[in-house]
Order: sequence, then structure tokens, then C-alpha cells
Amino acid sequence: MENKFHIRAVIYARVSTKEQAEGKYSLPDQIAKCKKTIVEHGWELVHEPYIDAESGHLIEERRAFQQLLDDAEQHIFDLVLVYDFDRFARNRARATLSREALKELFIQTYSTNTPVEPKDPKLYDPTDDDLGIMVEGYSDTMSEIERNKIRRRMMMGKVAVAKSGRIPNNVPYGYKIHRWLDEKGKVQREVLVDKEQAKIVRWIFDEYIQGRGALNIAFSLTEKGVKPPRGQFWRAQAIKYMLQNQTYTGKVLWGWRHAEYKKNQQRRLRGHKGIIEPGTHKPIIPDAIFALAQKEKKVRGNSQKGRAKMSRGLLTGIAKCIRCGSGVTYLTRHHNRQKKNPRWNNTTTYEYLCGGYKYSGICQRRVISATKLEEFVLNQIRNLVNNPTARERLIFDRNIAISDNLEDDYKYAAKHLADIERRRQRVKEAYEAGIDSLEVYGGNLKRLEEEENKYHVVADDYQIKLQQINERRLELEKFTKSLEDFNILWDNAEFEERKHFLRMIIKEIRTGNGKIEIDFRF
Repeated sequence: MENKFHIRAVIYARVSTKEQAEGKYSLPDQIAKCKKTIVEHGWELVHEPYIDAESGHLIEERRAFQQLLDDAEQHIFDLVLVYDFDRFARNRARATLSREALKELFIQTYSTNTPVEPKDPKLYDPTDDDLGIMVEGYSDTMSEIERNKIRRRMMMGKVAVAKSGRIPNNVPYGYKIHRWLDEKGKVQREVLVDKEQAKIVRWIFDEYIQGRGALNIAFSLTEKGVKPPRGQFWRAQAIKYMLQNQTYTGKVLWGWRHAEYKKNQQRRLRGHKGIIEPGTHKPIIPDAIFALAQKEKKVRGNSQKGRAKMSRGLLTGIAKCIRCGSGVTYLTRHHNRQKKNPRWNNTTTYEYLCGGYKYSGICQRRVISATKLEEFVLNQIRNLVNNPTARERLIFDRNIAISDNLEDDYKYAAKHLADIERRRQRVKEAYEAGIDSLEVYGGNLKRLEEEENKYHVVADDYQIKLQQINERRLELEKFTKSLEDFNILWDNAEFEERKHFLRMIIKEIRTGNGKIEIDFRF
């Protein structure tokens, strides 16, 4: 089938998986079939085959294809041969883009599986090729359907693996994968703890809980020469990801994190959730330590970001204007008093200003002297340090106490709940002995079920309140521990450490108009 016109042709071949490299899509098979087509048509092969061994997902990362585009701009060929159109890309949109880039240079494409005879290069016009567009579109559609089928099968397999408690993807820093062949020659996989990396993971959690930031931790690890998960340097983002990864607590997570942000956002808006299952791998971080890290992250919140983090005000980020609720900004004011009187000294004052006035003009300018507010707050903390009764009231005054009546009701309910099963068995025996009819038996069971539910409500209410009190008591112990030797710790702490400590124990400060109100976190 020799063409009457001369065509300069090149071959493009690609494999993206090991299975393709060894199957019908192997590179030698693709190239051999393309060369055979060139010989049959009498075309001229003007370049060595362009070969990529990467996935077709990101065209920009395929070196051979990028080289092909560069050569196309030099007009050294007229036609690109491929084994199948999905060699450009399985994704329909990306395949179309790759061919459009060639068509803009008046380069034709030819698939050995769905051939459409090319036109004379001297007469070829990309806008006058309806049949080629139809064939390419059909091929792209079928390729994308096949790609989606493969993806669904892979996802189903990984979901099944995750539900069984095994990690279906790559393991995070701190773990390693051990593979071996079983007696049937099948590859087996086990997730093991990497002891050296696990020490680093535990150190990261401990440092973060004690107040160090992710960026600070990353700098320290880089300075110590600890090898990062990837790249040459530790990144703050990598530290943050580790701190919220529940895999370290022995759990398996799947379907929560997606590479494409927009799709992930839509999933969350529609309530899509991933999988969290107890894993078969050993935990590196205890649940209690992981929970403390999440609480620490929540405590820092917005108060340690942006301007609040850079501010030299100890209370910037947690102090609010009592008038309008806006955050405050820290201001240093220098007063040139000697200009008015040479005998006077120049002074410097520090103030907190209303952010509502500064940025929107909705409030008054000055809130309070920074020195006055910070001294008041520190005095309140020192009062708590020296007054155990005040500390306990701070914790328990906001908690609902268990009344004597509720405790009596709980004991009564617990006694009857323990007796329900015995009574249910007696009702059953009466029915089986013919003493009670089926109707009476059903009524008795229903009455016992209602009674059991009623007692469970009372018992659960008691247990919940008891749990709340125990949690408050643990918070009091933690709060008391954090206040021990406060004066010594405060005097020796760095500025950032002082800011962090205040954010640990104070939720919000409202001030202005001569008033100061403090909400502690406990």
C-alpha cells in the first residue's frame, strides 16, 4: 500500500507499567509493528524511535515526547506513528492535547490499530480531516473507558486491603516493607517498624507537644544531618503531615487524601469519607500522645499564624477588643519629649490597638497599655499558681456535678439492669412451659425491653457525667503541672516559648474601657 507522495515518518512508543513492558504493549513489539507499517507504505523513517517508559499521566514529564515536540518544530518529519492512540495518553483530554500540539505544526498522526491513511504533507490541513478526528475521538474514548476500568479494579483491591487492616499504599516515614516469596511462589508483604526512623518520629511528636513549631523542628533535623523522607532537606509541611497521620497509632487510613485538590474538595463537600481501620502493623506513637499533638495543633490555631506569630506582643492573637470583638495589634510608640523640653527624657510606650479601628475604622483606636495588660495577665496566672482552691474552682465551677439523686438513681438502675436478663429468661421458661400464651410472652418481652432502655438512659447519663468529671480532673492535673515553678520557667524562657505557654492555658482575653476578662482553656 505505497503512497504516491513522499512522507517522512517517526515512531513514538511508550509503556507505563511492568505488565505492559512484558505483554503485547512491549516496546520491541510496538516498534516492530510501526516499522513494518512504514515499509509497507513506502514511507521514510527519518529518526530513531522516541521511547518513553513512564506513565502517560503527566505529558510534561515524558522526556522522549518532549524531544519529539522540539524536533517537530524543526520540521524534520511529517508523520508520527504509534501502536495505538492511547500511547499518547490514556486520558482523553491529555491525548487530545498532545495531538493538537502536533497538528499546530501540521504533523499528522497514524495508529497501526485504527489506521486512517495520511494525506499529502504538502496539502494537509488539520481543519480538513473529519474522518481522522472521528477515529481519534473514538479511540480516545475507548482508551479512557479502559483506563477507568483499570482504576476501578485497583481501587476495589486497595479498599479490600485497607479494610483487612493492611496498608494498601506506600508506608510513611518510620516504617519499612519486607517482601518474600511463600511456598506457592507468591510475593508476600509485611510492614515493619524502622527502629531508627521511629526514634525520629517519636522525637518529632515530643518536641511539637513541648512547644516547638514544625519549621523549627525541620531546621533542627536538617542541622543534625538526619536524612529526610525525600529530597535533601526536611520541610515544615512534611512534619505537619506526620503529626496528623494516624498510621503511626496503628491504624490504616485510605481514601482520605487525594492528589487532586479540587476533586478532594468536592468529595468533602458531599460528605465522602475514607476508611479508618485497626491495622496489623505495630504503632509507633501511643493514642494519648497523638491526641495531645492534635490538641496542641488546635490550641495554636490561628493565634500562631501570620502577623500574630511575627508580632512582638505576648498576647497578640488571643487578646480581643471588648467593644467590637476585633483582634488587637501591637504598637511601639517613641515619644520625643526632649523636643518640648530639653530637661525631659525621651520615652517609649507599648500599646495594644483595636484591629477594628486600624483596618475598618469601626471602633476606637486605643485598647490598653501593653505593659499593663501583660502584667495583669501574669499576676492572674501567679494567683492560680499560689492558690490551689482557685485552680480547682476554675476547673470544676463550669462542670455539672453529680447530684445525690442522680447517684441513687444510677445505683437503682444498675441493680435492675443486672436483673433484666434473669427476668427475661423466666418469661421465656413460662412461655415454653405453656403457662403464658404467645401474646402474653410478647407483651412481657416488650415491657422488659422498655424497662431496660429506661434504665440505660439513667446509667448512661451518670457515666457521661462521671467521665466529664474525670476528664476535668486530668486537665486540672495537667494545668497544675504546667504551673509548677512558673516564675523560674518564665524568667528563663525565650520570647516564643512564653507566647506558646500563654496560648496553652488562655483561650481568649477581652479588654478595653478599663475592663479585662480572661477565659482560660481549662
